[in-house]
Amino acid sequence: MRLIVLLIALLLVSYAIYQQIGPERPSRAPAVETDPVIQAPQIPQRVEDLRTFEPRMQQFMDESAEKRQRRLEDAEH
Repeated sequence: MRLIVLLIALLLVSYAIYQQIGPERPSRAPAVETDPVIQAPQIPQRVEDLRTFEPRMQQFMDESAEKRQRRLEDAEH
């Protein structure tokens, strides 16, 4: 009897693992709209590059926000 219960438990655990890592299922979340032209600044690898990284990242975020705003305004008209 213990062997049967152990086998059933093993079967249930195996099925749960298969569901998690099994074949790909379509994503439920909508795809994020991305602009392939936009290039984010490279993350600095040296300490000396940190000073220039923040202004470049700020500029990148400002430009991205402006582009999104223009796209929204174009879509409304």
